[in-house]
Amino acid sequence: MTHCLLHCMGAAEAVILTPKPMSLISAYCGGLWLAAVAVMVQMAAVCGAQDIQDKFSSILSRGQEAYERLLWNGRYYNYDSSSQPQSRSVMSDQCAGQWFLKACGLGEGDTEVFPTPHVVRALQTIFELNVQAFAGGAMGAVNGMQPHGVPDKSSVQSDEVWVGVVYGLAATMIQEGLTWEGFQTAEGCYRTVWERLGLAFQTPEAYCQQRVFRSLAYMRPLSIWAMQLALQQQQHKKASRPKVEQDTGLRTGPMFGPKEAMQT
Repeated sequence: MTHCLLHCMGAAEAVILTPKPMSLISAYCGGLWLAAVAVMVQMAAVCGAQDIQDKFSSILSRGQEAYERLLWNGRYYNYDSSSQPQSRSVMSDQCAGQWFLKACGLGEGDTEVFPTPHVVRALQTIFELNVQAFAGGAMGAVNGMQPHGVPDKSSVQSDEVWVGVVYGLAATMIQEGLTWEGFQTAEGCYRTVWERLGLAFQTPEAYCQQRVFRSLAYMRPLSIWAMQLALQQQQHKKASRPKVEQDTGLRTGPMFGPKEAMQT
């Protein structure tokens, strides 16, 4: 069963980022797989299928343990669990599973899959290396960055910036409370595409630091709307928190300013 788990958590390597192959468990494919299993658990609960819920809860628990043990290094999730030179590359899209979970209203509290401190630390590392250490922090997040701050050039795609991936990354940052970092990350793509490349409504799939781009009018950059969703979710979360008085710590009713208080 353990071998099956490991295989599934890296199974998408044949169709995802093929020029930059992944081996064994990968942060990207494994994270997406765990997120899908977590959603399966919730679907089974809604349908009242206790046996299926128990089955996938067990799979999820073992998968989480393997994922954290084999990939987490204290700063981010390794690219994959192999011994290849690029296995410790910092992948900008490593938290994609968490992004999708949070977009579905899951991924925290009782439905947490990836430890929140690990997710936040990984996003901070991505911002530090893939964003700020790349092109002066002005072109978004490069797909792959080596731990010492040099772009990963092990494949034709690893040193590209994928606009849709960057907007998804920005949304993930906003979801986790890193709003400023999220907008700084997205701004690099916006200014590169609109102001430096002059592509306006022909947003490409990818571009490089040398301003080489490909696949105009690509659909993936529509993920920019995920930033809007993340902001709305954050606003809703803040609005639903009970208001408290600082001096007593007790829950109160509507909060009034001086002028409104005089009129009540």
